[in-house]
Amino acid sequence: MEPIVIIKGKIKKRYDVWANKLLAKHRRKKINNTNFSIICNNCWGGYVYRYFGLAYLSPTIGLYINPKDFLLFLSDIKGYLEKPLQFINPQESKYYHELKKKNQLSIPIGKINNVEIVFLHYKSENEAYEKWNRRVSRVNYDNLIIKFSKMNNATIKELEAFDQLHFNKMFMFVNTPELTDQFQTAVYYKGQEDLNELKSDTIFYDKYIDLYTLINSKKFPFKKKDDIYA
Repeated sequence: MEPIVIIKGKIKKRYDVWANKLLAKHRRKKINNTNFSIICNNCWGGYVYRYFGLAYLSPTIGLYINPKDFLLFLSDIKGYLEKPLQFINPQESKYYHELKKKNQLSIPIGKINNVEIVFLHYKSENEAYEKWNRRVSRVNYDNLIIKFSKMNNATIKELEAFDQLHFNKMFMFVNTPELTDQFQTAVYYKGQEDLNELKSDTIFYDKYIDLYTLINSKKFPFKKKDDIYA
């Protein structure tokens, strides 16, 4: 029998598909702009765009970037996005052993200089390349939302490095409440406290972050939400 958390997750995903189609137009009326680019370490941004029924104005969709590489990427987003995306054999990846453990050796692995990108939800390098470049051209560098997470073996030092960045709109999901006291940008994502890190932050993505405040505000817009489902 599947754990209750997995069952709840599957139900939520099915509900979201239905709710997004029905409610996206109404949700868009509550935000003051739709031209924002979410730069994130995993698939989270795609869920937000679908929540509002918006085009993907970011290339970081359907993929993940390991913490060390993501921090490098954030050090010069425009510089990295202006460089050509190439692909490597997964066996050449510096994360080969992690990819092998996750059974992800058949997934396209992109590379821009020293940053590797795992195109988790893409069937081929051609598909990943085409969609990456199309979405790179849409990025609004004047309205970025930066999101990170304590996952994929992120260390405390890496969380600290992210917390010290100076983007107007930035936050990171963490799996223990203590980290919200330690880091200004930390948002507590409940339910995975007994794990070393978050295994997922996309199923209940709208539960612990106020998406409307995140989008509508100009600086450090996130608002830590009370757990209204407690």
